[in-house]
Amino acid sequence: MKRSWIYRIPLRSTWPVALTWLATRGFVVWLLIDREHSVLGDVRYYADSLAAVNGHGLSQTLVEYPVPGALLVAFPYAVVDLLGHLSWYATLVSALAILTDAAFLGMLVRARFWGRHDHSWRGIMAAEWVWLLGVPALGATTYARFDLVPGILVGVAVLYAAHRPGFAGVMAAIATSLKYWPAMVLPALAAPRRSRMRVLTAIAGAGGLLAVASLVLGGWSRLFSPFTWQGDRGLQIESIAGTPAMMAWALFRRPWHTSDTSYNAWEVFGPGVHLLETVCQVGTIILALALGRLWWQAWRHLDHPRDEQVVDAVTWLVLAAVTGFIVTSKVFSPQYLLWALPAAAAGLAVVHDGQTWRRLAWWSGVLVLAMGMTQIFFPLWYTPLIHHIGWTIPYVALLAVRNLIVLGLCFFAFRESWRILQSAHMSPEHTVPAPA
Repeated sequence: MKRSWIYRIPLRSTWPVALTWLATRGFVVWLLIDREHSVLGDVRYYADSLAAVNGHGLSQTLVEYPVPGALLVAFPYAVVDLLGHLSWYATLVSALAILTDAAFLGMLVRARFWGRHDHSWRGIMAAEWVWLLGVPALGATTYARFDLVPGILVGVAVLYAAHRPGFAGVMAAIATSLKYWPAMVLPALAAPRRSRMRVLTAIAGAGGLLAVASLVLGGWSRLFSPFTWQGDRGLQIESIAGTPAMMAWALFRRPWHTSDTSYNAWEVFGPGVHLLETVCQVGTIILALALGRLWWQAWRHLDHPRDEQVVDAVTWLVLAAVTGFIVTSKVFSPQYLLWALPAAAAGLAVVHDGQTWRRLAWWSGVLVLAMGMTQIFFPLWYTPLIHHIGWTIPYVALLAVRNLIVLGLCFFAFRESWRILQSAHMSPEHTVPAPA
């Protein structure tokens, strides 16, 4: 009988990972309790919304999220309500986030046996380092936003796309049901010809069941309410497209201004903002065309899911789609970087080509840097971005640099996707590695 992977990993080899996780997560919990306690504002918003669900119904509750997403934050609320301690809601939400974080790290440790690369430092593999450092880089926001869950589900899909493509399809479908953006990774997961039907069947089965459940619980309009909510929003101050308006506001102040809106976000207003919103719309069209071209190439030339070029291509296609969505959106909340981090960490565990791995390692390091920069202005010192004070100009400059970095990450992911797909097109022979 084949022994469980738990027994195949020497216990002592996991101690560096476990101790580093405890140290870094202890730091994040301290931030959550003390310095960055304000990030729990969204959790309180969830609680207030769920408290009113009996009066408004699920169809009018948390309409910015799909029904399964609303149910995800409702689960801990139902637990604490049953226990008669509603004040424990934020604590339970954070505790579940920590468990989810730990579970994903365990999957990354499991991936050591796939033996793609033996790049470790202090007994910790590169994929594990990216995850261990990325979470504290963003700070307490990680444990106070449910974006962690769909991000990790996409990371799990990347991790298992080659070995268990049907399972990867189910994970991606569940992620899509929680927040619709993971739908953009589905074509990449379904690209390999020999696993395509398994992936599509899994996506259709899991996605169909979740869609029917959403329709029954929330009604027809509730399926589309997240799109309406996003479409009606203005230009968030942290968005890529909003950077020029924010720079103008920082340098000249009037007639530009920032304001807290009914969408629970700060937006920028003034001359040129409407044009910048149009740029977002044009950018979305360009993104769709660019991704469509890449997906078409992938569906034509990628064959076996375990082929070296296929694994590498799928990883970069996922990262290109996720970062592309971020840079073309009118909204760029800090937690959006959690969408890319799990996929990047998973990619480091599965990519084959040494040059591709090194590029992904650098890419992931820059992503962690961008997350660290994000924590500086949210939640540590957000005031200079929303009120014009002495520190406004340097902080808007920091925001601009962060946005340029994310834009660069997106461009690089597209370039790598194109490079690998072109190589796959020119190489009719593929070497399929033996099963792990």
